[in-house]
Formats: sequence, structure tokens, C-alpha cells
Amino acid sequence: MARRHAHYDRRFGPVYPLFQLLGFTTVPLHGQALTSLYTLTGVFVSFYTVIEIFTLSYSLIKPEAVFFLSDAAGTFADAIQFVIPLMVPFVSLVLALVKRSTQKQIAQLMDDIDRSIESNGSAPHLLDQFNSQLTDSVLTNMLVYNIIPAVNEFFIISRIPGNPIWHRNWLLKVWFFILIRLGDSFFLVHVLYLRNRYRFINYELQQLASGLERDISPAAIHRRLAHLKAFQNALKDLTGAVSDRFGWQLFAVITMLFICTTIDGYWMYASLHHDGNLYKVESFLCAISPVLMFFVLFNTCQKCVDEEEMTFYHLHSVQNRMLPHRTIVLIESFSKQLHNERVNFSAANFFDLRLSALTTIFGSITSYLVIYINFIPKNDTFDDYNKEHNLVPT
Repeated sequence: MARRHAHYDRRFGPVYPLFQLLGFTTVPLHGQALTSLYTLTGVFVSFYTVIEIFTLSYSLIKPEAVFFLSDAAGTFADAIQFVIPLMVPFVSLVLALVKRSTQKQIAQLMDDIDRSIESNGSAPHLLDQFNSQLTDSVLTNMLVYNIIPAVNEFFIISRIPGNPIWHRNWLLKVWFFILIRLGDSFFLVHVLYLRNRYRFINYELQQLASGLERDISPAAIHRRLAHLKAFQNALKDLTGAVSDRFGWQLFAVITMLFICTTIDGYWMYASLHHDGNLYKVESFLCAISPVLMFFVLFNTCQKCVDEEEMTFYHLHSVQNRMLPHRTIVLIESFSKQLHNERVNFSAANFFDLRLSALTTIFGSITSYLVIYINFIPKNDTFDDYNKEHNLVPT
């Protein structure tokens, strides 16, 4: 699958080891050199663990220095928005250690799936073509999910130096947001891989149904369909393993995004309806990163599921050809399997990552905001806050 002494797998190029490192896993892909990966991951995990313990200890010893304990500073909101981004990467670290056997299973399944493509693909170098598409998808997805939110967050920091409370808050938590997104990217790489391989099944079925292979014998068609059925089973197992490996991590991330988006929504409301806020534009910019993270996570999973569901349509297109009875029976069995065993990516079995679930989440955020806003005194202003902290306009 990869060059014998390569430091990275040819499916993902040099991208995968980066997210493998930031995903806190030392499970190698086929052909990866172990020494550098173990060393880098060990150093990274050790450094993060020390920083995590130091920060948590300091926040308990001097909470006023971390949580900004002042009525005017928004004590509760600041504490929540700091502690949750701090703890989510710690969840990823614990899961990487606890779920190491599952990560090994994922790596083995990917190797088996790609060996199957190489040995049973309908065209030479077909795997290389799909790997090229996969690399492009990974790079595009990582650009949107990591670079754009980071640029937005550092732009906010550059705009709020006149507010020492808010500026310090952002300087502390922006690095944890970056770490969280890189950990999520390790999950997204697996989802993009699965989508790419489901696309391979659909491509093969389209080739059979299009009539481009008229000379292929009925026996060869039967073997191809049996192979694709076994291939789909392997992808289903891989999807379940990925959901198991990253389920609690996704639950932690989505919970963090839910709470942060609700708090950001309140500040957006306060900026519009209360006098004296010197940073109205920045209050609205805060919503860009969590909303974008929500959309990319759910949309990427939705597209993968959609690709898998298209297999049902392409399979029945093959049935239009004149086929022997045993092949028709195989197609019916394959069809029932696709209908009854649909794949999903689950956040610890609490909910599936689909766009329909995202609609429910934003509806819940809106409901909480309406309740929260109704209990806030209507005569609140930012004047006391500005005077206490000697804030000046940007």
C-alpha cells in the first residue's frame, strides 16, 4: 500500500501524520516509520498534559485570575467559555489512550479495504485516482475548518486590546480552540476517506449499469457484485469503528459549541439592545467560528451518508440488465442489506451527525436565548463595566 520506508501513507500524503499527532494516537498506518511518530506524539502529549495540569491547578488556586470574578465582567459566562475549551482536548487525549485498540482496528480495516480495491478494481491504477481525489478533499476541508476560524479569532484579538478582560480571555482560549479543531480534523480525515471509498462502490456500479462493459460475462458480473457487497460490509464496519473511536470526543465538542454559541448569541443581543458596548462588531465576529465548525462537522458527515445511500440507487440500475437468477438474488440480498443497515456517525449514541440534527441544535439554542433574555433586566447597560475596567473605544 505504501513505500516500504515511507514516513507517510500514500492515501493521505504528509497530511495524515500531522492530524495523527494532534489526535494523540501512536497507531501507525501501513508503511509508516514508527520512531519519529512515537517520539513526536510522546513529546506533544507530555507537553500538553503538563500545561493542562498547570492551568487547572492555577485556576483552582487563584480563580479570580482565570475566571475574572467580577459582576461587571460576566463571571459565569467567562468561566464557562474558558473551562470547556480547556477540557475538550483533555477528553481527546483520554480517548486516544483508552481507544487505542479501536484505532488499530481502523488502520487494519483501511489497509484491507485498499488491498481489495487494488486486487479487484475494474481499471488499472484506479486506487491512485481515488487517492488523488481524497487528498484534494482533505486539504480543502482542513482549510475551511482550521484556517478560516483561526484567522477570524486572531482578527478579533487584534481588535479588542482596549478591553483587557476580553483580550486576556481570548488570548487564553484561542489556542485551545485551535487544538480542538486539529483533533476534530483527525476525525474528519476518516469521514472523508469513507466517503471516497463509498464513491468507489458507486463508480463500479455505474460502470456495470452504463453498458460500457458489454463484453463482461455474467459470471464476472456476479463476482464483481459479490466483491462490492463484501466491500460495503467492510466500509460499514469501518464506519462503526470510527463512530466508536470518536463518539465521546464529538459529544464533548458539540456540547462546547452549543454552550459557546448560546453565550455568543447573548452578547450579540446585548450589543444591539444595551447601550455602551464598545465592541459590537467583535461580538458578532465571535459567532463565526462555532457556527462554521458546526456546519463543517455535520455537513461532512451528511455528505458521506448521502454517498452511501446513493449505492442503493446505483445497485438497482444494474438490475436493468439481463442477468441470471443467482445474480438477481445477490442484488436483492445486497439491496436489503443497504436498506436495513444504514450507516451513521453518532456522537456517543446521543444523536447522529446529520444536517437535520443541526437544525434541532440551533432551534434549541434559540429557545435558550429567548428564555435567558426574558429574565435579564431591561435597564442593563455597559457603562458600569466600561468604567470599572477603564475601557476605551477601539
